[in-house]
Amino acid sequence: MFFFKKKKGVEKKKTPVRKKPDPSTVKEDRQNILLMIRNIRRRINPDVLLKAEQIALSQIGEGPSIPQENDASRLFKLATQNNGARRAEILTLVERRVNKDLH
Repeated sequence: MFFFKKKKGVEKKKTPVRKKPDPSTVKEDRQNILLMIRNIRRRINPDVLLKAEQIALSQIGEGPSIPQENDASRLFKLATQNNGARRAEILTLVERRVNKDLH
């Protein structure tokens, strides 16, 4: 059969066989890259980083995230409202919570 003959002068190029990288070196490389990213982030001013994150969120159409209010700040706001009308009540509530956690 004539179409199974090799053509003269045309050699098939062999692709080099790629070996899989060693998993331990891949993990080490990944850890090194993450460490470099952490070091670079430490050098960036936190205000600049926050502003960059807000701009990036606005570019993709999401609003800036509002930080969650924790119990301490909520209780402080309640205690300072109306010139501290509920201050004593809130302080006893905080004292009970602290004592409950200690025992």
